[in-house]
Amino acid sequence: MRRRSVLVCATVLLSLLFLGGTAGAVEKGPDGKIIMRMAHSSPVGNPTDIAAKKWIELIGQRTGGKVEVKLFPNEQLGSEKACLEGVVLGTIDISLNDAAYVADLYPIAGVFDFPFTFRDWDHYAAMLKNPIFPEMATIIEKEVGVKTLSIWIYGRRLLISKKPVRSPADAKNMKIRTPPSGLAQENARVLGGIPVTIAFSETYMGLKQGLADAAENPSTAIYDQKWYEVAKYLAMTNHVWNNEILTMSKKAWEAFTPEQQKIVRDTSNEVGVFRMDLQRQLETSRVDDLKKLGMEVVVPPSLDPYRKLASDIKKKYTTKYAKYEWAKWHDRVVNIGK
Repeated sequence: MRRRSVLVCATVLLSLLFLGGTAGAVEKGPDGKIIMRMAHSSPVGNPTDIAAKKWIELIGQRTGGKVEVKLFPNEQLGSEKACLEGVVLGTIDISLNDAAYVADLYPIAGVFDFPFTFRDWDHYAAMLKNPIFPEMATIIEKEVGVKTLSIWIYGRRLLISKKPVRSPADAKNMKIRTPPSGLAQENARVLGGIPVTIAFSETYMGLKQGLADAAENPSTAIYDQKWYEVAKYLAMTNHVWNNEILTMSKKAWEAFTPEQQKIVRDTSNEVGVFRMDLQRQLETSRVDDLKKLGMEVVVPPSLDPYRKLASDIKKKYTTKYAKYEWAKWHDRVVNIGK
């Protein structure tokens, strides 16, 4: 594990050098301007990219141009997981990371991305206003050494497959692509299939070549990545309300003045709401777009069989992460707004 981490970190450092960066990441201009680098894994024009650009624009305006953030989308600084490790090391300043990857560092971060946690958009919006994430962020900073500024929705995950799937039984022995994180692999099991780890950028070819029979992602990502060209069925499972966590290295955070820190924190939360509104608007239209592109939408007759599998996995997590009080944190999220 240590050798793998060293190799990942070396890759990140080489990427930074190739792009003209330095190992220290944070730079200061002659006028005192703070210059930082921000990474995310989504393509240009994707909702994540739109939100990141809005965040950068607002930060620049509200700090009077004293903070400049350079954006590197589409895994330009390395894979999503490598960028998160770079933030931990301080070689990358800011990164948007799937909550499941943050959960690999500290398990309670995964409660937001656990299958069938959110009831509806009102429940999700109430979570954004709840103090639970700031409480968790304080713990993660202490235990892991990174700032987790805010939580931004990535989207409600659906199943795309080469044959129609109406229940977990239909997905038996089906190879379902997942990201390389423990929690994300549970998504395949909740859907009734077998997790197969394939990088996000390689999923299209993985589906085309038969390395995977299916994959799951929000309708926005399925559309942007053109997965509809290699799998024709779209099951409306909405099994995970997938989130990205805006992370920042401690070195980058400490480069700000207290006033700038407040601006960054408040703006991060504000853009979290913007990101939710944007995703909510786009998801319906993207499903319609996918239909027009030839996808067949499958509506499961009941989500109860999926919920039962999620309940079984929750029991496993409750025991596995008992020392982190995982179940207590998850129950708090589930009960928001009730």
